[in-house]
Amino acid sequence: MKKINELVFGFSDAENYKRRENKNLFNQVFLRNSYLENIIDPSTTFLVGDKGTGKTAYAVFLSNNDYKNTACSIRYIRETECNFSISLCKT
Repeated sequence: MKKINELVFGFSDAENYKRRENKNLFNQVFLRNSYLENIIDPSTTFLVGDKGTGKTAYAVFLSNNDYKNTACSIRYIRETECNFSISLCKT
């Protein structure tokens, strides 16, 4: 059994796993599920959801790895840009 000071809990935010020294741990703990398959579908362009739903985790995993020959890059947009895009979709 490990002692408490030997436990590695990782980071609370997937953003920290973009760094080279943290990628291996993230790849070990990342849960690959059916949502990942949906995300890599060519018709998927954006990940939109509430805070804490895993958007950054999926994006970091895909940008860190060559998963099923899928190229991924992370682009952040401001809330105002997001709201503008949503209003365009509603019209």
